[in-house]
Amino acid sequence: MAQSYDAIVVGAGVGGSTLAHRLAAHGRRVLVVDQADYLRLPARRPGEQIGLHYTRAPDGTNVVGGQSKFYGAALYRMRESDFRAIAHERGESPAWPISYAELEPYYGEAEALYRVHGSSEGDATEPPRSTGFPHPPLPHAPLVAELVERLQSAGATVSMMPRALDYGPGGRCVLCATCDAYYCRLDAKMDAEIAALAPALQSGRVELLTRARCRRILTDDAGRRATGVVIERDGEERTIHADIVAVCAGLGPSAMLLLDSRTSRHPAGLGNATGCVGRYYGGHDTGMVFPLLSLGARLPPMHTKTFALNAFYDGAPDWPYPMGVVHAAGQVPFWEQKAVPWWLKLPARLVGERSIYCFFMNEVAPTRESGFVLDGDRLVDMRSPPRNPQTFARLRRFTIDLFRRAGYPVVAPSRRSFWHRVGTARFGTDPATSVLDPNCKVHGIDGLYVVDASVLPSAGAVGTALTIAALALRVGDAIAGATLQPVSAGVPPASVR
Repeated sequence: MAQSYDAIVVGAGVGGSTLAHRLAAHGRRVLVVDQADYLRLPARRPGEQIGLHYTRAPDGTNVVGGQSKFYGAALYRMRESDFRAIAHERGESPAWPISYAELEPYYGEAEALYRVHGSSEGDATEPPRSTGFPHPPLPHAPLVAELVERLQSAGATVSMMPRALDYGPGGRCVLCATCDAYYCRLDAKMDAEIAALAPALQSGRVELLTRARCRRILTDDAGRRATGVVIERDGEERTIHADIVAVCAGLGPSAMLLLDSRTSRHPAGLGNATGCVGRYYGGHDTGMVFPLLSLGARLPPMHTKTFALNAFYDGAPDWPYPMGVVHAAGQVPFWEQKAVPWWLKLPARLVGERSIYCFFMNEVAPTRESGFVLDGDRLVDMRSPPRNPQTFARLRRFTIDLFRRAGYPVVAPSRRSFWHRVGTARFGTDPATSVLDPNCKVHGIDGLYVVDASVLPSAGAVGTALTIAALALRVGDAIAGATLQPVSAGVPPASVR
């Protein structure tokens, strides 16, 4: 590890790994610092399932690649309407400081980097594209294909789900049942580490320091420029200098690092002169439905996460507000989660093993009051934004009725979850209501950037990972002074490991 670099990236999730990949392509020398380590597991024995059901490493820690190591690899572009101010049942989703058209070329590049398989067919909400999907959509398993056909016969508009998998000729993916919410032991899931960080490291321009915590960001005496970071590893602190510091530690940790880096010039924390750090927290209100494909035998292992219903994304004929989406999930053993009480585990398993797990979700717009609850310098809670109860109830009824019209009994628990959280360090044009400028640079501090879920002003109603990756590519170009495409710098493709 050197004393200085062109750039230091704090965090190796989707934002940090994609940004490091882009900066390497621009010829920059980059250090990636991550609290986590690689997940080291025993070799897979013949006949063992491919995926291991984790949300973190077995010891409870994070892993290099962040939550993308366990994600469902559904990479959606946000819809055009998500970039504009739009009224919801309770509040307004804010306009973004950039338009969809400005981000569109980077969406295409991110899809290529993460090997997205998809199709626009059957999805009227799919935004305009300058390039097609880099790979064709994944095939449906036979029972899923039958379900899709029955949904279409019942009047539903079904679309293909865009997925980031190393599938196809020469690919490692075998479309197994252990994908969504699993760690892939074939490295066939195009997560942040496999798709972006590994090839960036192979370029020779990127170094990774694991098990290292960034304690604070350093600025010059005037407080106007980032100069490096202080990291702690194995109980020792070390200062590393760089002209660029990019904080990509994830929602919550990134904003807390800005607060923890306060100085006499920035007594409330970096980027917090107007009190916006830790505020404007939003996400997705999510429910579950289980259309039963069998009332007797368990379903066979199969890859189920291939279809979606997005037709009422922006509203319905009898409802003026955006509704949301209905998406298939994988064969996830949700009954094993700690949140499921012991007395529900058996019935939950009986349902889960005989149905295709689907979820529906709509946007929960942020407010200035939503976000951090601090006890001194310690984050103790997150204040949730107001949800949209009538919209959620309508989407739930719509989902249940749709599967019933297709001829399936439906189990629909009342439990709700808050997914795909965004905010706490959002970007914008007005320093009074945002932490970052439209290039994700902290207002008033040159060389300091944030690129992860915390920068998003809103969550839309689709997953946020592809948008974070696209923003990281855009920020990489902004840092390098480029307009769009970087000069090729020999970064190998993700297939090389």
